[in-house]
Amino acid sequence: MKRSAIISSLILICLTATPAALGQKGCEFNIVGTWKAEKSDEANPILYRFTPDAKVAVLSGSGQSPELREIASAGYTMDNPKAPKVILVKADKDVGGFAQGITSMDITGYDDTSLTFAKPGPAPTRWVRVDPYRYFMVLAGRTGTFYDGSGPTFPMLIKTDGQQTQIDAVGIYPGRPGYWAFGAIPAETYKEFMKEPRKDVDVMLRLEITAVQYERGLKIVKTWERRARNNELLYPDLTMDNILVAKEVTESLNQCGEKFKLYKLDWSIEDHISTSSPLDGTQISLIPFLYFKELKRLNQPLHVPDEKFYGQGHAMQKQEGR
Repeated sequence: MKRSAIISSLILICLTATPAALGQKGCEFNIVGTWKAEKSDEANPILYRFTPDAKVAVLSGSGQSPELREIASAGYTMDNPKAPKVILVKADKDVGGFAQGITSMDITGYDDTSLTFAKPGPAPTRWVRVDPYRYFMVLAGRTGTFYDGSGPTFPMLIKTDGQQTQIDAVGIYPGRPGYWAFGAIPAETYKEFMKEPRKDVDVMLRLEITAVQYERGLKIVKTWERRARNNELLYPDLTMDNILVAKEVTESLNQCGEKFKLYKLDWSIEDHISTSSPLDGTQISLIPFLYFKELKRLNQPLHVPDEKFYGQGHAMQKQEGR
């Protein structure tokens, strides 16, 4: 590919990146799931399970048994499900903090994992999500594998409950000898990046993320898997598609507020990664690797090391899932 064509394609990538990656601001709320008060009685917890059919079950547990039992149910409505300001709960009796009749709760704040509300009388209450799963995003790459000095580079999403693990990854991986392929990453490739690298030719940043961040990232990964499977990739040069995958997945992390330090890969004067290529001889195919390496530097305090990852219920060695 000629230099002018490369530069034009890179600019086009920047302009055609999906709205989820570049344009969306703020956080869409989703109340479906199980919640509990942040300051609750751990010996006798009360939990609230909201379902998509506008029902909420009040659950009770005890220190004697891990099983939760339903002690009441109610209905609920929200003025705006994606950006609520008020939740109305209609209960048949006084239970779990809800009065008989209709309880109005004014929403004062929310994010992916918490909900803060106020109702008549008590001080504002903060609820947190209860989730048996843990979620991770891994940004992994290697150099020196392919003919041009680049190597497999891809984002990986992990969901585990300590017993079973689901792993999804998409990007560049080894194809025929010395060359690459693009699509869902085979298990034999992503397994090589499940532990922290010991050589400079590798990079790996492992971040613990929320369920909502996981679902956003998984939607992007599945979209690119489908494009590869159906021959519907956006660019004939697979390295261009891989750059866009890296951007979309990582930039989805901050859709609901700034939680991670991102590098602006936008081909501006300040973008030293993309603007150094190909003018100084750096291969375009190395951009995702250099991008992940910079994100590792920026987010080093958030990196989950092997001892914490494998010591807190990761089930990779037990079972793999797709």
